[in-house]
Amino acid sequence: MAKTSEELRAEIESTNAQLQAAHAARTQLQAEIAQAVERQRLRQELEEQQLELSVARSTNRQMRGERDDIDADRRDCNDLSTCPAAAACSGKTGINRARCTGVGPRIAKGEYVWELQQMSWLDVTLQFRPEALRRISSHSFEVGGCSFDFLYRPDRGGLLLTTNKNGSLAIRVDSEQDIAFRYSIYIKRRGGDFVQWGETTDARHHGSDDPSFTVHGPDVHLRDSPNAAVGIFGLTHSQLLRSEWVEDDTLTVKFVLEVRPDVSYRMQQSVTQMPAVEIPEATMIRDTQALFEEGTCSDVQFRVQGETIQAHSQVLSARSEVFRKQLSAGMQESVTRVINIEDCEVSTFKAFLRFLYTDLLPSTEPVEPGAKTEDDTGAQMLALLAVSHKYQATRLQLWCEAQLCNQLCTSEVCDILCQAHVFEAKQLEKACYTYIKDHMVEVLKLPAYAELVTKRPDIGMKVSLFMGDVPETDAEEILQASKVRRLQAGKQRM
Repeated sequence: MAKTSEELRAEIESTNAQLQAAHAARTQLQAEIAQAVERQRLRQELEEQQLELSVARSTNRQMRGERDDIDADRRDCNDLSTCPAAAACSGKTGINRARCTGVGPRIAKGEYVWELQQMSWLDVTLQFRPEALRRISSHSFEVGGCSFDFLYRPDRGGLLLTTNKNGSLAIRVDSEQDIAFRYSIYIKRRGGDFVQWGETTDARHHGSDDPSFTVHGPDVHLRDSPNAAVGIFGLTHSQLLRSEWVEDDTLTVKFVLEVRPDVSYRMQQSVTQMPAVEIPEATMIRDTQALFEEGTCSDVQFRVQGETIQAHSQVLSARSEVFRKQLSAGMQESVTRVINIEDCEVSTFKAFLRFLYTDLLPSTEPVEPGAKTEDDTGAQMLALLAVSHKYQATRLQLWCEAQLCNQLCTSEVCDILCQAHVFEAKQLEKACYTYIKDHMVEVLKLPAYAELVTKRPDIGMKVSLFMGDVPETDAEEILQASKVRRLQAGKQRM
């Protein structure tokens, strides 16, 4: 049976209230995402610097070893330590030592298995990053004193900021020395073994000429050059997810590397290693919170329920227009620097000040299991709504409004509706009307509802108009006319 117009209007209003609450929550999520992106950028920057430090230390160790080998005559030609002829000749007298030729030094080999889990979430998650960073990377992997890591980019776009190369799965080299290396890439088949993707390939990295990262892989190509085999086995990311190469939403890749450092060239160079500079994470929030909690250099005092709270006029003025006027517009507080708070509990006011200092929204989780009931949380949220409305902290006010929209219950809805009306919380007010309409039988039995209608006839009329599906514009006209009649009646009684 099709829904009536009244039912559709009610559902639209209910959905709209939920939408507004979701929009308020989205503001917080956007701020948290921006902070997460910044933390991620800093982690990547730190990881790259740590990688450079690891390579530099490894290179120095290898060069010291080569120096000691040369001083001790343990190396002739390229590397006699691995030459059978050298071993055969070294114990004989009267015979010239065998001269060995080859491409040494020793070839270092290594394997690395990389599991890319939650592959189906990867593409959409990376959309939050800037275009140039929409890729993931493995932990660094060292072979022959050179560092490698591995990159995967679902959209097969740019792999590095410093190059114009595109691709999907690639090996990234980070080394200040010249190296020749050979790589093979294998993809694990669902329920089976590894299958090689692309050819076993020889490559060079000119670290001394270009200390930046380089990338290599079967489908790595210049950005403007067409490549017919782009993607793992020629598959797009979405095709790969449905293929035999992804099992339990996981892509398993094995890299096999052989590395030959260019010792002879490196020995002729004077290498100056720059000290690594570690960049710590941002501390602004932690520092401003400590400023509030410790009260260092404070110049304002709040007196709340017999307790004195230290604060800073510059922070208060920057965060609240009300405080700015109190502290700079010739009011008593601008002279005494003492503000008495008589309509708020200490814990609520401290939570409000902590928000002003850090811009972090309060936690809704109990400190200990069972420490707070739902009613306690609702009451604290109403108190925080009141103080944020009083001092025009709009972001905190909207967050409280969104939290209360999600916490409505029959026993509290009348009280919350009154508070929403007082604090001009429009979306919370609409959510209360919708809740009352959806739970009409339970709410109308409450003494609180009878008291609401008696003491606040304007709110009671709004409830009646909403439950009667009166259009909002018509309802406003009716309420305005009712208000005029009440004022006129009041004047006549006087």
